[in-house]
Amino acid sequence: MLNADALKQLTQLKTEIRSSKEFAEGRVRGSSGKFGFVVLDDGREAFLPPTEMDRVFPGDRVRISLTEEEQGKLTAELDQLIESSLTYLVGQYIQRGQGHFIQPSEPGLSRWIFLPPKARGKAQPGEFIACSINRHPFKDGKSQAKVECVIGKPDMAGIEHAFIVAQHRLPNQFSQAALEQAEAIPAKLEALCAERKDLSDLGFVTIDAETTRDMDDALAVTAADNGWTLHIAVADPSSLIESGSPLDKEARQRANSVYLTGETLPMLPANLCENSFSLLAGELRPALVLHIAIGSDGALNGCEYEFVAIRSQHKLSYNQVARFIEGDDSAVPADQQQSLRLLDALSKARVGYRAGHSLMMEDRPDYELILNDQRKIERIEKLERTAAQRMVEEAMLAANICAGEKLAELGAGCFSIHLGFRDERMAEIRALLKDALPEYAEQDLHQQDVYLKLVKELESHADAEMKNVLAVLKRMLRPGELSNKAAPHLGLGLAHYATVTSPIRKFNDLHNHRALRAAQAGSELPSLNDEQGEALHQSVATGRQADRALQQWLYCQYLEGKVGEAFTGKITLVNGAGIGVRLEENGINGFVRFNGKKNPFEFDGKRLRITRGEERFQLDQEVQVKVSAVDIEKRRIALELVTDTPDENQTAAADEQADNAAE
Repeated sequence: MLNADALKQLTQLKTEIRSSKEFAEGRVRGSSGKFGFVVLDDGREAFLPPTEMDRVFPGDRVRISLTEEEQGKLTAELDQLIESSLTYLVGQYIQRGQGHFIQPSEPGLSRWIFLPPKARGKAQPGEFIACSINRHPFKDGKSQAKVECVIGKPDMAGIEHAFIVAQHRLPNQFSQAALEQAEAIPAKLEALCAERKDLSDLGFVTIDAETTRDMDDALAVTAADNGWTLHIAVADPSSLIESGSPLDKEARQRANSVYLTGETLPMLPANLCENSFSLLAGELRPALVLHIAIGSDGALNGCEYEFVAIRSQHKLSYNQVARFIEGDDSAVPADQQQSLRLLDALSKARVGYRAGHSLMMEDRPDYELILNDQRKIERIEKLERTAAQRMVEEAMLAANICAGEKLAELGAGCFSIHLGFRDERMAEIRALLKDALPEYAEQDLHQQDVYLKLVKELESHADAEMKNVLAVLKRMLRPGELSNKAAPHLGLGLAHYATVTSPIRKFNDLHNHRALRAAQAGSELPSLNDEQGEALHQSVATGRQADRALQQWLYCQYLEGKVGEAFTGKITLVNGAGIGVRLEENGINGFVRFNGKKNPFEFDGKRLRITRGEERFQLDQEVQVKVSAVDIEKRRIALELVTDTPDENQTAAADEQADNAAE
């Protein structure tokens, strides 16, 4: 045994070693292998060896000690677990011999987690399950999970939908209190409408897809001196769903209706969004109506609003209206033809005005996924946007621009904002502009006028190099977000933008209706604090992530039987590993991994392009590709260029499946 002096010396030595180490804090990031990384608070990244990664979960916040290896690379050793947010996960129940585990679908978590006998419930091996984490490996030496529910068997029809709903914890049932409140609303509608001015004589109609039931806007147009008056009627659930009520709490939690492929998780119960509040033809409904004065040049010259009642005259489809605009008078009722002609003229004037004063959205095709009885993709139909969709889009944009300006004036509401370039990419952006348009390199690119002028100048260039600069810059933009404070929407080139046209599908629209009604009544304006605004934004983002995850799963299944088939595609991503390509025929994204050993290439990170011999690959370029491999478990689609050699293609596909960096 060591004597007291030896123990004291050993303790002192440990203290000295510890004091000489560099400690830092950060979050754990997993990988497709057994190792991981710690993304430090100062932006650096440290390698986490497999033995250390086994002690934590992706997303854990940790304190680590750092060791500098060759070429300045950092290796981390865990010192302390500060917090762990992973308490729930989904995956497949796996049995190996006497061992029972969940194989998680959590990104970056590649190891199985033990299911003790008493934690398995009635789940059976092979089933998809949802689990809670009841032992953390850092604290307890070994991770364990407990089955909370069985999602279903792999061959169950629609298992992909059920799994994604469970994975993202999307609310798919309403509370009893909310359902009881919803049942009482239809009886109140008649009395509410009777109290209001009836504007049905304006001749409103809805224009939607043929299958749409939750119709929350209707349009009418009248001629005016030197222009038009656009009348937009929007469903008004805010008058009968009080803030703080059970339905309000449910709507706030959901944030919006989630449109998963082949399934809708509505923000409000179906009897409300598809009946009581839906602007069904022939039914009197409460509505917010905006009257927007639009000049012959397309300028918005003023907007007034009122809460009234309206009766939509007809339910028209996009196809009907498009056929009418193309010259088929029999496609729509005679009493709507004049209004639709005015709407067509108005929308064209608005397009011209916005092209000169703001920014236009990219006009990309839509893709409809047709599912079979097993709720897997049977076929994908490419849908080009029609004149009718553009007409309705211009009307909705006008309404939301006017609402944004009004709510900004009031200092209340929930705004859709876009703050332009990411701050962390600003050095790259300025370096790129220094070469291409040096006069912008030192300007404040977050200012609306500067940003607008820059984008318009790049759009006006016919030069391919300038087109590439614009494509690169667009990849460095922030995503749009919701905010309780008025701010520009640089993506649209607008000073303010706040949506009010979908209150039965989006909570921020419902909230904005309340703000407008309170302002009209002279009562206290409703508000969202920062925490509520962030929760709302996160819920919307979760719904979008869920739909993308579901589509990617279905896409992989769909392409599994098309390995070897060739497609035309457009490059949407360029990085040091290869190119991402969107297939024109079906809108599916895949990745072409370049093999530098077989065919050396150079990656230009500034302009996001790859040069390989005489070939150059850059954003928005058209390429011919083939499907080389599909990994359904990892949800990855590997493509190959049709000009590549088989050996390189096979290596590229295998490498892509094993490398997260190529996603």
